[in-house]
Amino acid sequence: MKRALLLLLPALLLVFLVIAGCDDESKPSFTRVKVFPACGVVPLQVEGLAIASGGNESGDPTGGNNNLEIQWNFGDGSTSQTSIAYHTFTEANTYSVVVTGTDPDGNKATASFPITVLADTLIITPLSNFPDGAVTTADIVQFDLRATACDIDPDIPGDYVKMTYHWSIDGHEFFGQQPRYQFTVPGDYDVTLAVTYPELAVVRHSTLAFTVTGP
Repeated sequence: MKRALLLLLPALLLVFLVIAGCDDESKPSFTRVKVFPACGVVPLQVEGLAIASGGNESGDPTGGNNNLEIQWNFGDGSTSQTSIAYHTFTEANTYSVVVTGTDPDGNKATASFPITVLADTLIITPLSNFPDGAVTTADIVQFDLRATACDIDPDIPGDYVKMTYHWSIDGHEFFGQQPRYQFTVPGDYDVTLAVTYPELAVVRHSTLAFTVTGP
């Protein structure tokens, strides 16, 4: 009797593994899914591709998604129900594109992709430690810059070496990212900044206004 049980154990184990393997495929999963490009300038057209398998594959076995229903949500109110989907974003923002594959039994697979849509190829914002522009002749003004592009993260300092800077402050020229300056004469001043991004061959300009009073 014991010998019979020992002989049955491998068979029972094999059945268990087969059942477990089937359970692994009881829900659909994406075998290939992407959205591109991940960043661009408005209007930005993106292409989504979703290939899924698993779940209840009762449909046409030659079908790319095995009878799975594909649903795209582009994060701006637009949707699509095709494996290959196209969409154009018309407003600058950061969107989360979500694709869902659902089989006839209601089992789902989901993937999401962040998409950044910019208003311009390079966006610059000059800054200072006096954001209201009111300073005195005793103050030291520290200038800075916040820049955004598809390959420039405004929060990564190392990305700023990709650009060159030209500040014009009270008749003086500065070429670093963070110049310091002390106005010596009361009055109204416009500080101009030109940022060049050689890789994109673009130059962007911006201005800060200051009102300087005595100490």
